[in-house]
Amino acid sequence: MTGQLTTADVRELVEAYKQWSIGADRPGDVVMPKARFEEAADRSYNLKGRIPRKFLQYEEQQFGINLGWTDDASPATARRVARWFVTLQGNTDRAVRYGDVIALANGKGDSFVRYAVRTWGINLDWSHNPVFEWQLLGGRTGQPVARGQYLAIYNRKVRRFFVYFDRNVGADIGWDDSQRWEDTLPDLVWKKVKELVDEYGEDAVRAAVLAAIAA
Repeated sequence: MTGQLTTADVRELVEAYKQWSIGADRPGDVVMPKARFEEAADRSYNLKGRIPRKFLQYEEQQFGINLGWTDDASPATARRVARWFVTLQGNTDRAVRYGDVIALANGKGDSFVRYAVRTWGINLDWSHNPVFEWQLLGGRTGQPVARGQYLAIYNRKVRRFFVYFDRNVGADIGWDDSQRWEDTLPDLVWKKVKELVDEYGEDAVRAAVLAAIAA
């Protein structure tokens, strides 16, 4: 190791993990929580990816969790798939803030998404009850999360970022360590990752990215 990672070293990596926006068709307002899908329809949001520029939705899969990408990102599709919602611990009724530990859900019934080991696809499963293991990162910690701005979704249980991942079986989603980092990041960013990992080690690079994205 030849020194310490600087903010400049990880800035490009931080941006690479900011792959999601919530309520992309209604920018300017903050994300508000609720405990169940049936409550407050205006607190159900779409979840748009930066890679690809489409929406993540409930979708039947032969293998893995029933999630997938929409065919397009039209306004009609944005409204149709606005079924994601966020729950705060204690059912707190205030704007969701960057760094809050949250439960993440889609639609009715067993709607809460949680980490769980699977044979096929990403290690995720559904839960009837809220599972508080997620964080929205990428803005100043403690500030309200704005709709339509790109952010990172982090799972505290597995200690990984939730990202796009092109896989052969199941939905094209994964963790930032799914198979290889180069499969979850753009080519130019991956070159930077490889250079930094070679010099500082993977643990140091990942810790620096997490610290910077939560600042």
